[in-house]
Amino acid sequence: MISDSIAIDVLAAPRATAGDTSSIARPQQLTVYGAEWCRDCRRSKAVLDVRRVKYVYVDLAADPTRADEAEALTGRKTIPVLVFPDGEQLVEPTNAELCAKLDRAGL
Repeated sequence: MISDSIAIDVLAAPRATAGDTSSIARPQQLTVYGAEWCRDCRRSKAVLDVRRVKYVYVDLAADPTRADEAEALTGRKTIPVLVFPDGEQLVEPTNAELCAKLDRAGL
């Protein structure tokens, strides 16, 4: 079982509106922006791995120039950022939020 014990309460945090995404193409596959030092990133990736969901991982520590891309999509500087092919984004989702989105997407 994957624990939410290290997750912050994103329901209590205000949601930012997305920035200008006109120059960023919608991904064809789930894309995760994160960094290996980030516990929430590792936790979200673990949920995806347990559910055997395929995704593209963008390591912002290895390629910091891509951080602007994630920020432009969400209007926030926090990670992880998960971008789904339908255009929906999740920022720092709890396990329950992520699983609910995966269920809705049939993943």
